Amino acid sequence: MRKLPAILAVLLAIPFLTLGVLFLIAASQSPSRLWVALALGAIGLFLLIFGLRRLRRLAEITPEALRTGAINLAQRLGGEVTAAQLRAEFKIPQQLAAQTLEGLVREGSAQREDREDRTVYVVSGLRLSIAEKVCPYCTTKLPVRSDLRKCPNCGANLEVQKT
Repeated sequence: MRKLPAILAVLLAIPFLTLGVLFLIAASQSPSRLWVALALGAIGLFLLIFGLRRLRRLAEITPEALRTGAINLAQRLGGEVTAAQLRAEFKIPQQLAAQTLEGLVREGSAQREDREDRTVYVVSGLRLSIAEKVCPYCTTKLPVRSDLRKCPNCGANLEVQKT
């Protein structure tokens, strides 16, 4: 029911804006009505902007939007996100940020890791993977950029592995 005041503000803006336009038209015959038209228009515009901004903010902090935003944030940050980062990004309370991230853990989209004095949520599939060429026999590791197809130490075919 947090949407109700915003919806009422938008609905209340309609008559104010309508009356403002009518008084503006009438101001062409009587210039004294111009001030009334401007006042009604200003009130209507204020109510409309307030209601629409509030509705947009409420849409931004729905659980679905926060989950999507948390995954996008983790993608930008290399696959890891904390509740403090989510809180700062969306300007939400700490409890809501923690609930969102715990929801991702329950879904299986993220894993919770305790590091030092903070909790980090690692979103699976977004962590950067490093590829390297590895010899299956002597375990020599070489960069992928090298043109070698065979191990320089033992001559075996190199395999590309992601870590």
